[in-house]
Formats: sequence, C-alpha cells, structure tokens
Amino acid sequence: MGPAALVDTDRWPLDDVALIARLAAEFAREHVVVLPGFVREGALEGLVAECDRLSEVAYHTTYNANLEVVAYDQFPPDSAIRALYEWDPLMDFAARVLGRERLHRYADPFGALNLAVMRDGHELGWHFDQTDFVVSIAIQPSLAGGHFENVPQVRSAADENTATVEAVRRGERDDLVRIEPMTPGTLMLFNGRWSLHRVSRVSGAVPRHVALLAYDTEPGTDSNDELKLGRYGRLPA
Repeated sequence: MGPAALVDTDRWPLDDVALIARLAAEFAREHVVVLPGFVREGALEGLVAECDRLSEVAYHTTYNANLEVVAYDQFPPDSAIRALYEWDPLMDFAARVLGRERLHRYADPFGALNLAVMRDGHELGWHFDQTDFVVSIAIQPSLAGGHFENVPQVRSAADENTATVEAVRRGERDDLVRIEPMTPGTLMLFNGRWSLHRVSRVSGAVPRHVALLAYDTEPGTDSNDELKLGRYGRLPA
C-alpha cells in the first residue's frame, strides 16, 4: 500500500489551504497539533504487523529513557512507514502547518526515522528535545499507561523558567500538565524544544508503537556520536 493510500485525505486533505491555515494557527498558539484518524483505520492492522516485525531488531536504550528503538536503516525498502516518511506531500504539509517555508529530512542515517517501542515497565522521563519539532504517528497504544504528558511552551530562548520546570519534575505543578490524545492513526506535530514532556510508565503485554519522523529546517543536519551510541548502540560504518 502506497503512502497516498495510507492517509485519510478526505478527512485531512494535505493541500487544503483553509485546513492548513487553521492547523498552523493552532500550532502557533498551542505548540502542538493532533490529527486523529490521519492514517486510515483500514491501514492500521498492516502497520501494527510491520511494527511487530521491526521490534524484533530494536535496540533497548536507556539513554534518557527506557524503551526500544528501531533505527532508520533497519526499515526495509518495502516498509509502509518508511514510504510515508519519504513521501514529499507529507513533508510539505508538515512544513506549512509548522509555519516553515520548507523542511528537509534529517540527515542522521539512524535518527531520520525511528520506531519507538515501549513494553511493560518502560517509560520516558521528563525532558526537552534537541530539535524544534517532532512529527509522530501513533500506531498501537499499550493496554495501560503510555500517556503522552506535555507542558507546552514552559520555557523559551529568553527564559529557561527553571523554577517551574523543576516543580513539574517534582510533581508539584500537575495543573500545567496536559495529556495529548494518541489514538491509533493519530499524527502529532509537536514543539519539543520548549515544551517539557514525558511518556508515563507502560503496563501490560501489548507494546506501545509510535513512529517518529524527523525533519529539520536546514539540510544536512545530523546528531552527534554520543547520541547515536546511547540511542542505537552503534555508529555508522
């Protein structure tokens, strides 16, 4: 199934100027946009099966997290998730919603596309991202837990807002935390550099599968060797 057939373009037409303007305004205001049902319901079973196969080669990372990660170079050429990531209309749509003139695929041969697999007991602690934004596709939720918890725009380039950030980490400002809905098929565009976020502990035998699509405003952007070793356990040959 090609990428165009995976996306519900009736609900989310990727070239609809009015829709893009509405989503861009929401992102500018909330620093997150959630598009439920972006992937057609009929395509999800195949994506889950693909994730289950890919998860067999995942690397268990404890680099600022406790989860398993499948790297970009481990997605086979016929991967439907890979086809979505490499599909220009999706990248162009993301750029316009994010208010960017153009995006480029991340140059990291491991980090450009990831599958994050979280099993019973896994969690991702409070953190900020190194990049301005993340594009993710929720494919399978866990039986319990695995909530994406977010404190949007809690800091800025001008103000680290350290006191509030530490209060959130200590569990003293739960009033600032919102849970973003991540039902299967949901596309989320998220500003993780300025928004503190985590994934709560996963429970149950069903793994949580989320695809992470990495784009950047500059061509040729790559991660450093420390991150590669910590997240994937290896460096490019």
